[in-house]
Amino acid sequence: MGNLYTRVSEIMDKIYNNNSPGNATALEEELAKKLKESFGESYKKALSEIDITDDSMEVIPSPGQIVDFIEQLPEADQANALAIVNDWFDNLED
Repeated sequence: MGNLYTRVSEIMDKIYNNNSPGNATALEEELAKKLKESFGESYKKALSEIDITDDSMEVIPSPGQIVDFIEQLPEADQANALAIVNDWFDNLED
């Protein structure tokens, strides 16, 4: 599909261009957690690929890392993820 990864990249660019670094990071984590709600296995796979160097920090994979695994799922799941991402971003802009 590819549309999902492209859309997430566009949203992340907008978030980081229009917000302070701390707020942008918080929004990125919020989207990652939103994807985790419906795509827990993809979230876990993305998390397993992160090298954890500091055990004191909570590690959250980026939405882009999660989407890499969602894009391996059937198109219906990818379309569902795209809808989740778009709804989240639309509500953010309101």
